Amino acid sequence: MDRSSTHRWIHDEPGLRDLHRRLEARSWLAFDSESNSGFTYRESLCLLQINDGEQIWLVDLLALPGDRQALEPIRQLLEDPDYEIQLHGGEFDVGCLKRDFGISVAGVWDTQQAASFLGWPKTGYGAVVEAICGVRLPKAHTRHDWSRRPVKGAELQYAINDVRYLPEVVEGLKAAVRVADLEDEVQIACRAVEQATWNGGFRPEGFWSFKGVRQLSTDEQAVLMALYTWREEVARALDLPPGRAINKEVLLALARNKPRRSEAIRRLGVPRRITERWTEELLAVIRGALQAPPELPPQPPGRTVDKEARIRGDRLKTWRREEAARRQVPTQVVLPVAALRHLQLHGAGDLESVPQLGAKRIRRYGDKLAELASTRP
Repeated sequence: MDRSSTHRWIHDEPGLRDLHRRLEARSWLAFDSESNSGFTYRESLCLLQINDGEQIWLVDLLALPGDRQALEPIRQLLEDPDYEIQLHGGEFDVGCLKRDFGISVAGVWDTQQAASFLGWPKTGYGAVVEAICGVRLPKAHTRHDWSRRPVKGAELQYAINDVRYLPEVVEGLKAAVRVADLEDEVQIACRAVEQATWNGGFRPEGFWSFKGVRQLSTDEQAVLMALYTWREEVARALDLPPGRAINKEVLLALARNKPRRSEAIRRLGVPRRITERWTEELLAVIRGALQAPPELPPQPPGRTVDKEARIRGDRLKTWRREEAARRQVPTQVVLPVAALRHLQLHGAGDLESVPQLGAKRIRRYGDKLAELASTRP
């Protein structure tokens, strides 16, 4: 297969129309994206890389009009379920395209899903490229700020490499999946990737993700909730991800100690960028939370299950583990997590509605799943 790294930049709509004409004569494209995640408060996609098998196209999203219609010339292909979109670990790419451009990618063939279902011990892009193509890729730009321009040198080669070898990886993995008789299972997993959404942004219920939050006192939880909400305003003002503005460990330390003086704040590890501008405001947030505790958000659903559901879940997990060992396949080949969770909570009354189960597993395991997911002890 051609591994040519020749590339063309696209900075405008005429370039996108040229790309569309090139791609519509084919039945697939290899795709990746880069963002400024981790470097700014509100992340966005900055670069798309597309390999059509002969040439690599680099779409500079920062040069295009900054609206949801910017990728209209190639929307139809990306949303066509009969047009194969080759990705590796595509949930982030798919979710961001929905968020930024309202594009619902279809026809996904995800190489990370395939490697995982085959039971490969390492499923990262670099690992599968090395295994199939015999090429070791550098990792220096894994956490690069892709909003920086120009893109050149080592970071340019990194971006190109993300799709340069992808068609060859797909070809190799498709052959392995076919030999393992896992085509249906991998297709179901790829359809699940298409349903991915962006799960970032401020969510009040994210308060419950703090390690040890349920062990805090009522006062400490109140302070933590107030700080968690206040941190969002600070992060927006600094144009930083909230975790880089003030990390969770510092917020927890503030909640537990409830400092009343600026000296105590500095001792607890609050960054200088915060103490230089917001010390008094931070102290006021803590005082206010103690005087008028904020309402805590509801705990996320699904954290607890009733006794019957726990029994079903234990049965299903034990059987899944034993069946995977018997067949010498990964556990998700036997029963994906989404299917297991649904059967645990709702039983097996309607197997057709169980997410990510599929007709093949129903034929093979339907009776057994009905037995395991029954309500009897």
